[in-house]
Amino acid sequence: MRHGIRATVLAVVLGSCAAVVPAAWAAQDGGSRPRLERLSTAADGRAGDASSSEVSLSGNGRFAVFTSHASNLVPGDTNGVADVFVRDLRRGTVERVSVAGDGRQADRESGSASVSDDGRYVVFASQAGNLAPGSTPGLLNVFVRDRATGRTTALVKGNGQQPAAQVHSPSVSADGRYVAFLSDRTDLVPGDTNGTTDAFVADRREGTVRRVSVGSDGSQARLFSETPVISADGGTVGFMNPGTLGGEGAPAAALGPRPRYFYVHDVRTGRTEKAATRPDGSSTRVGDIGLSPDGRFALFSSDDSQIVPGDTNRTADLFAKDLRTGNTRRISLAADGSQADGASWGAVMSADHRRVFFTSEATNLAPGDTNGRNDVFARDLLTGAVERLSARADGSPSTAGDAGGVRADAAGRSVVFEAPGDLTPGGRPEQPEVYLRRRG
Repeated sequence: MRHGIRATVLAVVLGSCAAVVPAAWAAQDGGSRPRLERLSTAADGRAGDASSSEVSLSGNGRFAVFTSHASNLVPGDTNGVADVFVRDLRRGTVERVSVAGDGRQADRESGSASVSDDGRYVVFASQAGNLAPGSTPGLLNVFVRDRATGRTTALVKGNGQQPAAQVHSPSVSADGRYVAFLSDRTDLVPGDTNGTTDAFVADRREGTVRRVSVGSDGSQARLFSETPVISADGGTVGFMNPGTLGGEGAPAAALGPRPRYFYVHDVRTGRTEKAATRPDGSSTRVGDIGLSPDGRFALFSSDDSQIVPGDTNRTADLFAKDLRTGNTRRISLAADGSQADGASWGAVMSADHRRVFFTSEATNLAPGDTNGRNDVFARDLLTGAVERLSARADGSPSTAGDAGGVRADAAGRSVVFEAPGDLTPGGRPEQPEVYLRRRG
């Protein structure tokens, strides 16, 4: 997931136009590799000629997927819009994946990709009308790219009856079978009469779609849903909603910006429960959300000081709630247990529940953090150790801009994130790039 999904950002798949990167990359296969690498590079090793962002990583740690406006990452990129690319970290190849099955370039922007554990399937949203049958130019739709076959398909096809309806914000299960997404279409499931954006799950094997932003009793949400996240097995879907579901949650604010609440839906049982709560069980507002790969832990940021005892720093912290036991712990802490002196968000967790990776503006989580910028951190929940990841190979920080958007493989050994171009030699300090950090 993305400090969540960006409202205007689209999504894409892994595709064609494979380009072999320079010998310096290829020679690393099977040998020692640098701990920090820039991923958004052209085939000749130069930095991309425009910004890159929205990086994700396959569960096996082999494939990095990202969005880029650069036109020099692969040959023949002449469409002048943001595309999605995949870098094979073992072979050192880069592919553009926002293409049709016959290799045609997308005629509009693509982005916000989510990738299966083995890197075979990439799902994305795009406004392009020429990627697959069933898409409408200018409207967001979710596409699935099968990298093994080179086939690109629309996740749900348009019927021409809802000319302004869109499908977007995909999140894919480990095996690529299930895809969670958002849509304001009313024809995907029977009885969709709430007139707002809902969260759904598509079963690609069975060809079915199920709405998950509903109460345990099946009642519809009154307000729009946001930011779907899916567990590795596809059995749990989390989402945000500013209203109540089936009597759950807290009432939405009458005036001003509405707080968002975090819900999780069990696809097998149909049960929907609150995932971010105070000790008394009442819902708490959240800034962003995530799930551990197995769906057991709900991860969220919140500026509510009543979630755990001793929260006095008056800023947004990160929390992990064990959905099995109901226990919630604060995870954005320094190694000595002291509170962060700045906001934290965007957490992801390793499959063994031991490590959490996140973004923070705090300056006291790790020694030497004096750059005054948002940085990416790793915290070992067993030992409490905190490591800053968004630093140069010599440990020095970037002062050119903020880092963020962290993602990790299932083992927590490889981490990708966005940061300024000056973290590695040859980059442009003012240009956002995407990086890989190998841990140990």
